[in-house]
Order: sequence, then structure tokens, then C-alpha cells
Amino acid sequence: MDRPDDREPLVEIEGLRKLFDQSQGIVDTVLGREPQPVRAVDGVSLDIYPGDTVGIAGESGCGKTTLGKLLVKLYEPTEGTIRFDGDDVTDMTREDERQFRKRVQMIFQDPFESLNPRMTVYDTVSEPLKINEMVDGYDERRSRVKQVLEDVGLGPAEVYLDAFPDELSGGERQRVAIARALVVDPDFVVCDEPVSMLDVSIRAGVLNLMQDLQDEYDLTYLFISHDLSLIRYMCDRAGIMYLGNMVEQGPTDDVIDDPKHPYTEALFDAVPDVELGDDRRRANATGEVPSPRNPPSGCRYHPRCAHIIPPEDWGGSQAAFRRAFQFKLKVQRGELDAEAASDDGDPVESLVEQGLTLDVPEEYRSEREIETGGHRTDAASLDLPSDARTALDEAAEALLDGDQDAAVAALDEVVTTPCASRKPRPLPSGTREVACHRYEDGDANTGAIGGSNGGLNAAPAED
Repeated sequence: MDRPDDREPLVEIEGLRKLFDQSQGIVDTVLGREPQPVRAVDGVSLDIYPGDTVGIAGESGCGKTTLGKLLVKLYEPTEGTIRFDGDDVTDMTREDERQFRKRVQMIFQDPFESLNPRMTVYDTVSEPLKINEMVDGYDERRSRVKQVLEDVGLGPAEVYLDAFPDELSGGERQRVAIARALVVDPDFVVCDEPVSMLDVSIRAGVLNLMQDLQDEYDLTYLFISHDLSLIRYMCDRAGIMYLGNMVEQGPTDDVIDDPKHPYTEALFDAVPDVELGDDRRRANATGEVPSPRNPPSGCRYHPRCAHIIPPEDWGGSQAAFRRAFQFKLKVQRGELDAEAASDDGDPVESLVEQGLTLDVPEEYRSEREIETGGHRTDAASLDLPSDARTALDEAAEALLDGDQDAAVAALDEVVTTPCASRKPRPLPSGTREVACHRYEDGDANTGAIGGSNGGLNAAPAED
């Protein structure tokens, strides 16, 4: 990925991991099971340059808030390094950490929760000055607090100094939270969903204020948000997270206008767009987000991916392979209803048809897909290779006989993918870094899918 210029990064993140619940519980001990920690952040690398505004986007639970809290040392990393202005923040002396706390601040999502209801505005904003021993005496502290309150649009400051949070509106509370972060004159501010709890009518005002303050205070921002329009409005660069991994990062306009990773496509596809309707680009992610306690092997997105890579000897289309792989996943999860299939004329054919249906979540469906409950298809119309069709039939017969293990075994040799066996490395692709096997032997823009698939051409997501 191209560097923005020859500046040195202000924040450097390398191989960062944060695991929660690593201890072994009583049930795990009794059953002899290894503990399954929550892999909130799992191998993230990212550089943030002075003066930049970087956005982190992704679905709820992807690890973006945990990443932000790691950067301000509210959490200690399980593994990896964080360097701030060249210094490793995971191994600091007490004095170094005190200086770090002055230079790095965080604005939290909910001003109704982050402000102490028993503290006045003055007490709230002046507290960081006292903790960090930054100014001498009450008069100097009061002068600094008034200045910052005026800067964040709470003026005249005298009106607000003795007010309590419950006397303020939501927008005023968040401005107090911003003032509390800025009063120590930081260099780097992590903003965790800073306007998501505010009325739509006042969000733009707060965001414009934060842009003005960036110039006035010479700030570097990290914005964490699920709101893609906010990321586009505020951020120079954007990173997309999925299940603790950074799957794509680069200039914001490039990431949004021409997403490279299939998950990035799906994330933007889920944003409602009345004008496009059924004509919109369809990423067609399938299924739900897996548990961070037990993420999929290889590429964590592969069970939901529209561009999953077939094996080298696959003789059909990529779209047909995707259907076959979804069939295999449903067999492994025990999601196919053999009893319902037995009620039809040909139970094997019915069960195969059931397994080949793409379970597309509602946010990704067209009107037709909503009516049918997902992507249904005539199995006979798919260009499945003969060995794959035989394997699907054998698996269906085994399920009808109540033998799930035999059904999985019937598919194991034929329906395989490198996406499930190897974790993709973040690789340069133009202005971006993308963690996807499709880019390993070339740029997916050219239609070449990388990895061990014999140069198979990429197929567009199914309509």
C-alpha cells in the first residue's frame, strides 16, 4: 500500500491481539476442553500519520472499539506492539505513561454515561488538568477550562461551568466530553462513535466542530463508527474490520467507491439505497457473523463470501462451487431438514435443492429474494461437475439415513477451498492493503483470482 508521504507514523500498530476470557472455566476443566477466548482483536497492523483522520468501520462486535481502547491503554494487549511517536507503549515507565496520557485521549460514544452526573462541567473538564498536574492554581485551571469550553462552542463559558450533566442537552454533553479530552492539549484522539447517540439534527454541527478543532489543536483522529457516511465525511483513510481482523485499508474514497475485499462490498451493500433498488451492486453475503470465540479457519469471511475460491481441479463455475460449499456448511452445521425432504417426491433431490439455496440475510436481499426466503435455484441448471453432483447426492442419502459423519465425508474430497485452510496476508493492491486470497497471484481488478485455483476467472456476485 502506498504511503501517504514521507512522514513518520504517529501511531504504529503491528500484529496486535486482544483475547478476553482466556482462563479455563469449571465446565471446560471437567470436560477436558481447552478454553475458547474471545478473539476481539486478532493480528491487526495499521499506521496512523500526524494530522490524519483515520476511520475504522465494521459490524457490531468486529473489534473496532477494543482496538480504540488498546490505543489509549484502557486495555493491555495480549500480543503485538503499539508504538506512539516511536516509543513502545506496552512497556512504559510510570513517568512515560503519565506523558502518554496527556498526549492521547478518547471521546466515548455515550455522553449520558461517560459524564459523572455528580460533577459540574467545571469539575469534569478540569479533572484531567489536576490528574496530570498541568497547571498551577485554581485561577489558571479555571481560565483554561473556560477557554476550552468556548472552543467547543459552549459559550459564554460562565453559563456552563456550574451546570450538571442532567441540565444539558445531548449535544452539549458531548461538547463537554470533547472539551474534557482537549483540555490537556493532546496530539491523538480516539473517537468512539462520537455522535451515534445524538439527534440527527445536531450531528453535523458536532462533526464540523471536530474538524475545526483538528486544525486549531493540531490533532490526529481515529474515528470508530458503523456509520459509513460519517467515515466518508470525516476520514482521509479507512480500515475495515471483520471478526478482529483488518481486511482492507486505504484512502477512504477508494475503499468506499471501489471496495476490493468481498466483506467491504457486503458492508456497503447492506446500506439502504432507495434509488438503486434491485439494480444495486449485490455482494450477497450469506449467513450470520460467526462467534469470535470460535472463528472460522483460514479467511474468517469465507463461509459468507460470494467469491470463495474453488479447488484447482474444479470443473464448473465459481458460482456453482459457492452453492456446493454452502451445501457442505449446512451439512456440517446440521441445518438441513431431512424430514421435510422426505415428504417430497424425490427426497435426495429435494435435500440437495435445500442445501444449494443461498441463505441471504434480509439486508442483502432483493425484493424477489425476500419473497422466496433467499437465493433459490434449480440444482439441474447449475454447472456442477459430475463428481461434485455425485458427492452431493451421496451426502444427501447419508443424511436421509441419519448419518451426518458419512455425509460430511462424502463432500470432503471434492468440495474444498484454500480460503478455509490458509489465513490471507494483507497485500498491496493499488492504494490499498487487502487481506484476500484473490490478490495473491495478481490484482482481482483484472479478473484473476489468486491462490491455488489454477487461474480461474473471477465470477461476479450472483444476482
